[in-house]
Amino acid sequence: MESNKLLIIDDKVENLKLMVSIFSEQMPQYRCYQCSNPINALQIAKEVVPDLIITDWDMPQFSGIELIDQFKADSLTQEIPIIMATGVMLTADHLKIALDAGAIDYIRKPIDAIELIARTRAALLITNYYKQIVKQKDQELTESSLYMVKSSEFINNFEQKIESISDAIDKDPQGAKKQLVLMKNDLRQRSKDESWQRFNLSFSKVHKDFERNLTAKYPNLTPTELKLSAFVRLGMLNKEIASILNLSVDSIKVSRSRLRKKLNIESGINLEVYLLGF
Repeated sequence: MESNKLLIIDDKVENLKLMVSIFSEQMPQYRCYQCSNPINALQIAKEVVPDLIITDWDMPQFSGIELIDQFKADSLTQEIPIIMATGVMLTADHLKIALDAGAIDYIRKPIDAIELIARTRAALLITNYYKQIVKQKDQELTESSLYMVKSSEFINNFEQKIESISDAIDKDPQGAKKQLVLMKNDLRQRSKDESWQRFNLSFSKVHKDFERNLTAKYPNLTPTELKLSAFVRLGMLNKEIASILNLSVDSIKVSRSRLRKKLNIESGINLEVYLLGF
């Protein structure tokens, strides 16, 4: 259930009571904060950090436009979406002024309950989606940073091994050759693991319930079979899967056949189409 916070600013107490009552009756999950003095509005916004601000335009201390300017000038409040409410500034030019100042929408007075709820929900839908995008981007940045750290550690370790082999190549050529083979295998395995990790992160963001749903019905699937299931669900060719998993195409064909048997898929049913159901 949504639990968004709203800050409602209006110098007329009756308007505040009306909007709060509408939200209390129709959207009780919203937490409403009221402010009848725009001078105090910025401090309240900084304290509660609301998900949405609804402000009157025509107020005695200073206008809603001036208030928006203050919100946009402060790093703590500049990203909060703002809806302008007015019963006086109703022309297209007024609407443009409000939008140019930074408001994302416009509500006319006297307040209509249906319009208030609809515009509020639309604004919150946009801001919640924006927050999800920002969170996802932050997560991607964190993941990239971790990969950079791991890559740096791997490269440093690799350089030390190369130096060790250089020192030993004249004294023990056979031993140096064995070390080179091990390094080659390590590099190949790392490349395969890293490719899968990156794929799995991206896949999980788009199809986050796939693995959970599949393992709920087939708890005995191995990690390799889960990987193969993910690739097949995306419609990837055997050649493409083989390249990612560093296996032969024939091995992938055999693995697909075993997966079909393990999933107990009837003859004539396409494996990819079946997996789309998860």
